[in-house]
Amino acid sequence: MRTYFLDNSAIKHSWDGKTLKLTQDVETTTGIVKEIEVTLDSKGNHVKVLHRLINTNMWDIEASPWAMSVMAQGGRLILPQEPFGAHPEFLLPARPLVLWRYTDMKDPRWIWGTKYIQLKQNPKVAKKQKAGLLNKVGWGAYYLNGQLFIKRYPYNPEATYPDMGCNTETFTNDEMLEFETLGPLTKIPADGGKVEYVERWSLFKVKVGEDELEIDKKVLPLVKKATKAGI
Repeated sequence: MRTYFLDNSAIKHSWDGKTLKLTQDVETTTGIVKEIEVTLDSKGNHVKVLHRLINTNMWDIEASPWAMSVMAQGGRLILPQEPFGAHPEFLLPARPLVLWRYTDMKDPRWIWGTKYIQLKQNPKVAKKQKAGLLNKVGWGAYYLNGQLFIKRYPYNPEATYPDMGCNTETFTNDEMLEFETLGPLTKIPADGGKVEYVERWSLFKVKVGEDELEIDKKVLPLVKKATKAGI
């Protein structure tokens, strides 16, 4: 699988005072070069993260950018669901959710809410959990000790996403929690063709409990504030 290549070698890097560019060597088993550009907002607590895949093979490939943020112990992931709709006004399916064979929906680290799906990281529980979803709302957050990390990312209704249609995934064990986002499956042309995928990060000081009304009150205004920042 192209996904699994050890990132253990030195990388090239450059800094122009605003953007940090990181470039790895060509992966020997895939022919792919991965680049990340991190651009800081000079006026606020926001960051633009551009992920780039470059195909150096002599043939086209199909791939999806997989942006994985590894979060510290003891926090809680907050993922919004599409707005709730009552029956019989809404009859068509919505809110795709994908489970792995080892996903246990009774695990107390999960909070399956009406508006949000939350997953708590517990350093005392080694049992692995993973789930994915198609997040059309376009943001997610990780809360830890009065700090809220917000990640915003695009959704394309005309695109095909990997893993049965996921643009958002999460995994946790006793060591960490992964907040993963995925770009659409894209055909990348041979000999230097590329695909780019952008995340936008923001960080705020705020105390947020597990109650959904509190999330509405405290998190949603910060998502709007981050969106208006423009970076």
